[in-house]
Amino acid sequence: MKRMVLVLALAAGLAAPASAEQAADQAAAVRTLAEQGDAKAQYALGTMYQYGQGVARDTGQALLWWRKAAELGDIDAQFALGNAYAGGAGIPRDNVQAYLWYDITAGRADGNWLEGIAASNRDALTARMTPAELSEAQRLATKWRAQHGR
Repeated sequence: MKRMVLVLALAAGLAAPASAEQAADQAAAVRTLAEQGDAKAQYALGTMYQYGQGVARDTGQALLWWRKAAELGDIDAQFALGNAYAGGAGIPRDNVQAYLWYDITAGRADGNWLEGIAASNRDALTARMTPAELSEAQRLATKWRAQHGR
């Protein structure tokens, strides 16, 4: 339970380690939970990699862990993937992937505040997409929902 509270605090940006050693210990604890399939821990670990908190900064690892969490339905990870692909956060900009993850986030029916922001981001993104990109992104979103029941 104590580790879950730590994971949630890290994911929310509320737990700031006092030292590099403490940050590494926190990252190890989060990694253990992430490897056990905990979506919030996976999101938190991805965020740690994105910002180099307790681990070496590694955008590829951030995307890997966010994707694992997103596939498990974590809305924060889904939104983070949309942002990463839309802004090219250390990766090439990918309008199709950005739209996909924003659309998945926006299509949730659980009332999370990210839904509205994701819908706005998705709609703004369409202005810079070609018709082929938009069609492919919508196809991928439909396929994802069919596979994940959402």
